[in-house]
Amino acid sequence: MKTKHYTVLMSLVFSASVMATDLSCLVIGVSDGDTIRCLDSAKQQHRIRFDGIDAPESKQAFGQKAKQALSNLIYRQPVVVKVKGQDQYGREIGTVFLGNQNINQHMVVNGYAWAYRQYSSRYIPEEILAKAQKRGLWRDPNPIEPASFRHQKKGS
Repeated sequence: MKTKHYTVLMSLVFSASVMATDLSCLVIGVSDGDTIRCLDSAKQQHRIRFDGIDAPESKQAFGQKAKQALSNLIYRQPVVVKVKGQDQYGREIGTVFLGNQNINQHMVVNGYAWAYRQYSSRYIPEEILAKAQKRGLWRDPNPIEPASFRHQKKGS
């Protein structure tokens, strides 16, 4: 009986540790407003996709501004990523912190990304605030969500 409880407990501990891990790394590249590359202490490169946000695509309005804003904030800075999983492209999905600052949240609050409702409701209040204050992409009279933009491009 004790072995069964121990096995269940260990499997829960193992699954929790697989689900969320902390990664400390140095940002070496900013691909766009929601994706970075960083190096850990073993010089292993990681591609990180920000969890819960969707920034404009490079060729979309505010795409370059979102990339530049993120770069100005964290390029060549040490960050901690709370990794929660991996996407279909092999990127690690996580929340990025510079010190105590949640960078995912920062991007939404400042109007450089949408709350990615398809995957999370986490940053919806921040998006509502940014929209009300017409920050960043919300200055555009008709902003197009990146997912819709990607869908339109595939249809072209």
